[in-house]
Amino acid sequence: MATFSVHELLHKRALITRASASPIRQILEESSATGDVTLDFAGVEAVTPSFVDEVLAVVENALAQQGRKRLRVIFLNPPTRLSSKFAAIGRARHLEVRETEDGAWLITTAADAVP
Repeated sequence: MATFSVHELLHKRALITRASASPIRQILEESSATGDVTLDFAGVEAVTPSFVDEVLAVVENALAQQGRKRLRVIFLNPPTRLSSKFAAIGRARHLEVRETEDGAWLITTAADAVP
């Protein structure tokens, strides 16, 4: 599983806009082709629904382009707890977003979701 530091890639503490996700688009697309991906948010203090939606759009598109039915993306050290709004963004993109016991966000395809 490939792990990437979001703060090192974007050099921002607050990820507010959809455009903020653009620099990680290629990394997500390439990494998701070979396996699961972990995005480490250590050093990031805030993410907005717009940013999360754009990241999940990349995941959704990568699945479609690669013809894959399953993929796992982990948001390690997210700057906020998972809320219903972030989970709803995932559902709208046919993805399951849930918080693990250690506070990470696990993003999977609905077929891959674990109760």
